[in-house]
Amino acid sequence: MRNNESKNFNHHDLQGAITMAFTTLVPSTRVNAHPARSPFNLFDAFFNDSRLPAANSNGTSFSPRVDVNESETAYEISAELPGLADKDIEITVVDGMLTLKGEKSSEQEEKQGNYYRQERAYGSFERSFRLPDEVEADNVEANFKNGVLTVGLPKSEEAQSVVHKVEVKAG
Repeated sequence: MRNNESKNFNHHDLQGAITMAFTTLVPSTRVNAHPARSPFNLFDAFFNDSRLPAANSNGTSFSPRVDVNESETAYEISAELPGLADKDIEITVVDGMLTLKGEKSSEQEEKQGNYYRQERAYGSFERSFRLPDEVEADNVEANFKNGVLTVGLPKSEEAQSVVHKVEVKAG
C-alpha cells in the first residue's frame, strides 16, 4: 500500500501481510504456499498444523496466536503471549512495518526420592505486520495484561470511515 497505490484498505490485507521468523527449520510444505492465492490458506494451514505447537517443547521458537480487528478509528492487534512478562516483549515500527518480538525461558525441577528431573525451555518469536498508510505510527500504543498483548494502531482523521446512507429508488 506504499508508493501511491490505492488508499482503499481491507483489514484482511493486514493479516495477509504477516510474516513469521523462526529460529528453527520449518518444513517447506508450510511456507511455500503462493501468497497471491488466498493468504488465509497459508495461515489456516499454518495454525491448524499439529506438528507445530504454540510453544515448541525444545523451546527454540514459538508462534503466538494473533487477532487483527478494525474499527472506524483504529486497527487492533491482539497476541496471546502466556508466560511472558512485559519486559520480555519488544515492539518497533520501522518503515511502515510493525514488529513484535519476544523471548521466554522457563526452568522446571522435580525431585521425588530417587527420581530427579530438570528441564529448561527457551523460546523466541517475531511477527511483522505491514501497516497501511492511514495508520499514525507515532501514536501506536501497547498494553500487556493477563498474557495478552494488545497493540492499538490509530487511523489518521482523514482515513476514518464516514458512513453515508444512500437512498435506493425503485425503478
